[in-house]
Amino acid sequence: MDKNLRDYYEEAFSMFVTQGWIDLVEDMKALQSEVTKIENIKDEKDLWFRRGQLDILDLIINRKQMCEKVFEELQNETNL
Repeated sequence: MDKNLRDYYEEAFSMFVTQGWIDLVEDMKALQSEVTKIENIKDEKDLWFRRGQLDILDLIINRKQMCEKVFEELQNETNL
């Protein structure tokens, strides 16, 4: 793995342990539970908008796990 890519992941992992990141993820989880309530959907346009919101929320909430998985896979490729 090249140095720039390793640095990118190390910086990301440093961010994931900060209280700011932890608070952000908790806020996004709370927002996610509100966005998933189907009784608040008015029409098809609102449904598609909420779907987009959920995609973004999932991206943020799962960012740490995704980075860990990709980093591990990159390390395994390097060790082959």
